[in-house]
Amino acid sequence: MIIYLNVIGLYLLWTVQISTCDICSTCSCTIFINEEQEINCHGKHLANNDMLNFDLLTLSNHQILNKLVLSKNNIVNLPRNLLKKLQFLRNLDLSENIIEKIYITMFIDLNSLENLNLSKNSLKTFDDSLLEVLPALLSLNLSYNDIDSIEHLMNNTITKINTLDLSHNNISSLPKEFSASLLNLQYLDLSFNKIHSLENCNLIHLHSLKKIYINNNFIITLDMQALPKTLIELHSGYNQISEILYNLVHIEILNLQHNNISALHANLITNNLQSLNISGNLLSDFPNIISESLKVLDISNNKLTYVPEVISIKNFPLLFQLDVSNNPVENLTINSDLKLNLFVANKMNMLKNIEKDTLANLRSPSNDCINLTISNNKMLTFIHEDALRHMNLCSLDLSNNQLSYVAQKLIMHSSNFTIYSVNLQGNPLKCNCTLQWMLNDLVPQLYTTQPRLLDDLRCAWPSQISNIRMVHWYGWKDQVFCASTSILKENLTMNVASVVTTEVIHFDSSTGLLIVVGIATTVLTLLIVGGIVWTQKVAIKRRRINRKF
Repeated sequence: MIIYLNVIGLYLLWTVQISTCDICSTCSCTIFINEEQEINCHGKHLANNDMLNFDLLTLSNHQILNKLVLSKNNIVNLPRNLLKKLQFLRNLDLSENIIEKIYITMFIDLNSLENLNLSKNSLKTFDDSLLEVLPALLSLNLSYNDIDSIEHLMNNTITKINTLDLSHNNISSLPKEFSASLLNLQYLDLSFNKIHSLENCNLIHLHSLKKIYINNNFIITLDMQALPKTLIELHSGYNQISEILYNLVHIEILNLQHNNISALHANLITNNLQSLNISGNLLSDFPNIISESLKVLDISNNKLTYVPEVISIKNFPLLFQLDVSNNPVENLTINSDLKLNLFVANKMNMLKNIEKDTLANLRSPSNDCINLTISNNKMLTFIHEDALRHMNLCSLDLSNNQLSYVAQKLIMHSSNFTIYSVNLQGNPLKCNCTLQWMLNDLVPQLYTTQPRLLDDLRCAWPSQISNIRMVHWYGWKDQVFCASTSILKENLTMNVASVVTTEVIHFDSSTGLLIVVGIATTVLTLLIVGGIVWTQKVAIKRRRINRKF
């Protein structure tokens, strides 16, 4: 059996070498168990290479070439008949070249082609008749070109294509007839273009569309009636949207981040909506609405001065992720019951304290734990030791605040403390006896489970140990932080193997010490003098012997 397999392998290798001529001497050629072959010529500078023309034209009709990669080769124009023999080709990558025009006749024999990548070229227009000559095409990538118009020259043909990427171009509209030919399209990316209105794109005809990206355009009004009812995901962030017309009941994922929305209407959030990102807008309030499916809500970077009371278990029973970061909230009190897996409150520059009952209504779901992140708050100096007593924590991130003291009780709720992810890095900690528990309990457990959380866990005070990482004292049995300032200084100075320091070790002088030093100096001097005399005698003796010859 082994001999049989070896013979087959040698035969396949011989077949590849015969059929690909010399192309495999430059490109990477791979053959798979089903006899399909892949040729990867990425970045091989083939633009002016006759091998590209000759070898591809002479490939055997019987060889199954599944994938051909010609990306990043400075190709301007492909020979008209270059791909004529590649009737079984399913994947073609022509990205990262400088192609300015696509000639339809070049692709006319590629009846099996499913994926075509023309991204990062210099195309200025796109002729949709290309889709007509590629009957099996499923995915087309035209991103990162200079396309400003799409020419509709194809007949009334319904294509099979389900994925189309037109992002990072100069498109302002789509022809009505072009959209009508894409009845099987499920994914469309129009992001980073120059679209001002969805009505100019005729998207309503895309009866199979499930996901669309129209972010980073110039849209002012989001008219949901211009979108097909099959749509499940809508990504429309980074526009200039200030008004949303009507609702789209089938939407499950809605991204409206970084627009000019100042108010949400109740009909926007439906029972099908599972994820809503409304961050980076102008919201100062949140509507009292109910959604039985909403799971993820991001209201960060708005103008909210409080955590909205209407965000609750009652209104959103399945909500498990809430982000309220970067709002002008001074009091983080949660006034309604919430059971979350993730709560994030970052960059809240007016937040100073978290009291005992501030988060009393925030809990983890039954038989689960919560990931709590309250970090990068430049005014937060105090968290009550009982503020988290009721929580079953998966992780706790209190990094980069202004905490000088962290109570042991805040982190360790019981004597049977089981370590979870605790991030206290980037705080100006005062390393006195009240923080000795961190050396005794927290540092050893993080050292063995998540050492990365010790990288920037440092002391800010006292000055003798300022900026020293706590892990420096890992394994020490002494109560380091409970020692006096002079002892801390001595301990730090003596442990020169672990930390480089500019401190100098001083020895107290005494009569005995001076006698010992004097004797040692005398002995050393006598040895040096004796060595010099002996060396001179040996040299004289050698010179006498040499004179005899």
